[in-house]
Amino acid sequence: MNAVLQELYAWLGYLNRPAVSWQLGFILVVIIAATILHKYRKGHRVSSSLDLLFGPLLLLVPSLLLRLIAVPTGISTQFGLIWGLWNVVSWLELRTQKRHRVSRVTPWLGKVVRPAILIAAITYFIDRLSSISSIALIQIGTILDAELIIGNVFISLIGLYLIFACSRTIAFVMAWLLQTLMRTKAQSRKLLEQLIQYLIVGIGTLLIALQAGFNVTALLWISGGLSVGLGFSLREIMANLLSGIWLLLEGWIQPGEVLMINGDPCRVTKLGLRATELSRSRDDATLLIPNFTFFTKDAESFTAGENERRESIHVSAAYKHEPKAVIAVLEQVAKEHQRVLNIPAPKAFAIDFSESSIDYKLKFSVPNPLEALSIGSELRQSIWVAFANNGIKATN
Repeated sequence: MNAVLQELYAWLGYLNRPAVSWQLGFILVVIIAATILHKYRKGHRVSSSLDLLFGPLLLLVPSLLLRLIAVPTGISTQFGLIWGLWNVVSWLELRTQKRHRVSRVTPWLGKVVRPAILIAAITYFIDRLSSISSIALIQIGTILDAELIIGNVFISLIGLYLIFACSRTIAFVMAWLLQTLMRTKAQSRKLLEQLIQYLIVGIGTLLIALQAGFNVTALLWISGGLSVGLGFSLREIMANLLSGIWLLLEGWIQPGEVLMINGDPCRVTKLGLRATELSRSRDDATLLIPNFTFFTKDAESFTAGENERRESIHVSAAYKHEPKAVIAVLEQVAKEHQRVLNIPAPKAFAIDFSESSIDYKLKFSVPNPLEALSIGSELRQSIWVAFANNGIKATN
């Protein structure tokens, strides 16, 4: 750390030079002016392009003119170029968002281009203040018998950022290629995409640790200990993860499919590696069901596009009415309903004798379990009207 402090102290001597001081002051004045213009633009109609170009141009034009008469303006010129490039990226983001609300280019501008500009700026100004090669060799400490050198740490941090920023896109491309070659379902592609992303992050992190000089034996001991500890503490998460992989590969559950959860029809909206997201028809609630649940509990399933479901309604009628007449009325009401399936045909049955009535059951099929509640309500209303028109007295 003493070497780092000495290097920083040397930077102060460089910053005290008149040629450097006036450029830093000039940059500060331009930044203040650009900030004032930005606040002014909020209340007046000033072009966003003018707002973005004002600061860099105000810095670059005088710097280039002064350079013609041999005035040192290297710092202000370079700062203006970097600032202008940064604002060009901002302008591209605005234009892309206006034309396409959802664009694959915009995230890359923020995740890759902006950090690249920032790293280039830091590298340039450090090189002006001192020698990058000498700073990169400064040791700042040790971890796991590995010497932490500024250069290796800097490269490792950049590598880690690129892995986390780009792993999803790389995984998407690789999964798409595998899907095209193997002709698998889109559901399997999503699974492969997630697995490839995890592999990229895991393997990339390990390679960066080795590049940084960490001891291989120490890494193996740590990973082994973590595996044992996590195996006991996170066994339910691992069970859900493995269950999710199995479900996605087998294709037993798909988005759009209807599952009966605790007697309520729910539509599958999203499949994840750890949990499945469902939308419950009764109250539009969103349910998150751990994947392992589907292997330990019974779940009534309907494949997407073939969601027929058999429903029933119980009614009672007085003894004085002929059962055949009541059954005929119940079946006719169901057949006339537009959302009740004709195949299989609705059927009514006399199922029991109560103290003051005969109990009947009307069985019918609906095209979608999510509509069963509303169709049942409409049928009960129609049965009430039909009983009244035919002189049939319903009882409790």
